[in-house]
Amino acid sequence: MRAGISSLLATLLLSTMFIAAFPAHAEVGIDEKLGNTIPADIAFMDESGSPVNIGSLINGPTIFSLVYLGCRDMCPLLMRGEAELVGQMDGTPGEGYRLVTVSFDENDSPADAARAREIYLGATGKPFPPSEWRFLTGDRENIQRLTDAFGFRFQRTGDGFSHVAALVVVSPKSKIVRYIYGVKFLPFDLMMALAEAQRETVGLSANRALLYCFRYDPEGKRYVFNVLKVTGTVTVFSAIILFAYLVRSSRKRREEMGEDPDE
Repeated sequence: MRAGISSLLATLLLSTMFIAAFPAHAEVGIDEKLGNTIPADIAFMDESGSPVNIGSLINGPTIFSLVYLGCRDMCPLLMRGEAELVGQMDGTPGEGYRLVTVSFDENDSPADAARAREIYLGATGKPFPPSEWRFLTGDRENIQRLTDAFGFRFQRTGDGFSHVAALVVVSPKSKIVRYIYGVKFLPFDLMMALAEAQRETVGLSANRALLYCFRYDPEGKRYVFNVLKVTGTVTVFSAIILFAYLVRSSRKRREEMGEDPDE
């Protein structure tokens, strides 16, 4: 029995090493910074080319999206999904929250931002105050400061970028309270996130479990099932459960035989 337990411990160790040997794609993803505060002095330019600090835009619950304006696949889907989402929200558009879309491509210009805002304001399907959906561009240093603050990791690939799609909800005090992943969103998820932001409470990120099971493939520009990670995790948990079962069975058998189970 003790030999069997030793064998199981060896299996558990090997399984853990197996997972460590195959980490998720390191260059692209999001390292969640829930509860962290966004620095107020990060500087960008608005749609007219005027300078603006991030802190001046956060005067209530704020929904950030990180994109690049030359994108032809994921970013338009994200912004259109965001537009459709706020179009489905009850109440006055923009009341109680603000949208801020920031380009992480330093080559995007205020003119690009102005065109994008016109397109996606129209995609909401109802009148939406332009002042409540801002599109910002900036230089490499300030872009890096903001993406680092959000834990947003992206990688340039050819003439574009590899990145994940998510909304980041920030409280009136600039605290990150929730990440909502994907390009299609449910009004309920956003309403819950906005309520948490208003209360300055940190919530669990939507679809985090799915993101654990899938990884972003920068070459195929799509999410793929992370077989190695999921298989390794299942192996570890199976080994732990089997180990616990055998230990308990061994103790019970020794008790039935009148032996000290702790020897």
